[in-house]
Order: sequence, then structure tokens, then C-alpha cells
Amino acid sequence: MSPNEVTKGIVNYFKSAQWKELMHTLTQTDEEIYHIHMYWENSIEAQSLSKLMTRYFAEKGMPLDRKIDLVSPAPGVAGLHSVHPHDTERNLYIPAVDMYWRYNPNVVMEAAKPERGESGKNLIGWGKRYMDNFYKKFDFKCVGPKEEREIIKYLESAHWKKTLRLIESGLYAHVHANLEINFDPWILKTLTIDALKDIGWKMDHVIPCVYKGVGGEYQGKIVFLTGTPEEVWDFGWWYNPDVVIRPATLKFSGYPLEDGDIRFDAWTKKSLNELLAKGKYVSLTDEQIEEIIEQIV
Repeated sequence: MSPNEVTKGIVNYFKSAQWKELMHTLTQTDEEIYHIHMYWENSIEAQSLSKLMTRYFAEKGMPLDRKIDLVSPAPGVAGLHSVHPHDTERNLYIPAVDMYWRYNPNVVMEAAKPERGESGKNLIGWGKRYMDNFYKKFDFKCVGPKEEREIIKYLESAHWKKTLRLIESGLYAHVHANLEINFDPWILKTLTIDALKDIGWKMDHVIPCVYKGVGGEYQGKIVFLTGTPEEVWDFGWWYNPDVVIRPATLKFSGYPLEDGDIRFDAWTKKSLNELLAKGKYVSLTDEQIEEIIEQIV
């Protein structure tokens, strides 16, 4: 494809129904949305996409307030992870967006077919209404002083310390620490922030959400977007009425560590780099990106 064909293809995508739906979801005020997944077919190189999204949202008055991570969440799938627009004038949270694609040399950028996305959709999000209904499925137990001590003890445990080492190692694009709990996970969020403060970590945002976990069904997670260090990592949780909190004893999403530790799921940077190396991606020049921005903003 010529540079002009590439530019035209990208401009056409930003005028597509999928992108218009994304921007509506990001800017609507009917409900607070927490997180979004979107799915493409794509032949544009990952770093070029990252630069393009950064420029686009800056021009739209919603500059990204965090770096974009590159990930590979599944075989054959790569993505821009945690694209996070920010608007200081807006009271409602603007959701972080994970933009996933499969390499397709025959297109520039196109919305994936719904069946190639998630739950029959190529754009899917989760907000307050969804999470309120999701939490109704669980008979969360009261947390009193005894239970609080158990949670704090967990946040001093070997599993917790391993979680921190994995996040800081630089080997992983994204880490889930897997837990079984019987209480409202927002309590865990609050006590975790306290534990992170003790080691000098700063929190930007925390969001409740779901993901495809045990048996390919949606299960709960808490997403931590730390500011220092600037990382995105999750507690995946499974409701177990018989325990206050413990590391998982069953497989969650099926991406355990290389050592076989099912108490974690992680996407390695190695698998991402191997996947990206298989495609003959098209890079965008800075001049091309500016030309595209002029036509779509």
C-alpha cells in the first residue's frame, strides 16, 4: 500500500461507526463507564498506533494521562493496553480503553467482525449499572476487625510480595494476582492502597470490572492504575464464601506464570515481541500522523 492509501484508510476508520460509538461512550453522561475493550483488524505498526492515539486524544481535549502499554492477551492478538483519556473539567470517570487487533495485511485499520471480538461484539464496555448487577450475585460477608486483620496479613504475605516483584520485573506486559475472597472487593482496594503507600507507590485510579476467567465466563477483578510506578495490574477474584481471603486454588484465565503458578495470570513481553515480529506492519511518519489528525479532528 502507498502512503496515501494508508492515510486514507486510517482517516476512513476514524469516521467509522465503531469509532463514533467509542467516542460517544467516552463522552456520554448517562452512566459512569469504567472500562472498554475494542477489536480491530490492522496492519499499522504498534508504536505508530500509540503515537496516533496520543495525538488524537490531545487534539480532542482529552489528553492521555498515562503511558500506553503494548500487550498480547491471547495467541494472535496484540493491543494498546490502557489508553486513558482524561478531562479535568469532567466529573465522571473516563474509562481506560484496551484496543486489541489481529494482524491483517489486506486492510489498514478496520473494526473486527463481531464474532472476532468479545461476547459477539467488537466494542464492549462495563460501567456502574453492569457492576452493580454483577455484585448482586454474591452474598458478600461483613468485614469486622478479625477479617480486616486477615486481609492485612495477606498484604504482608509471600503471594503479595511476589505480585510486587512480578510487576516491577519488567518481564510482563500485564499481571493478574488471583485471589479467593468472600467480602466486597472494594474493601480490598482500600486496604491495598494503604499497603502500597507504605512502600512509596502512588495510585492514579482503581476501577471495578470483570474479565473472561474461570470457564471462559465473566468473573470479578479490580484494576489498579498506579502512578508511581506507572503500571496497570489487577486482582482477579473468585467468590468463595468459606474463606476471607487466600491465593487462588483454581485456574482463572489460563495464562499462569512460566513456573506453573496458577495463583497468577500474566502476559509476557517476550510473547508480545514474538507476535509483532511475525507481521509486516506499516509504520507512520510524524508528518503522516499530523496529516491524519488534520483530517479527523
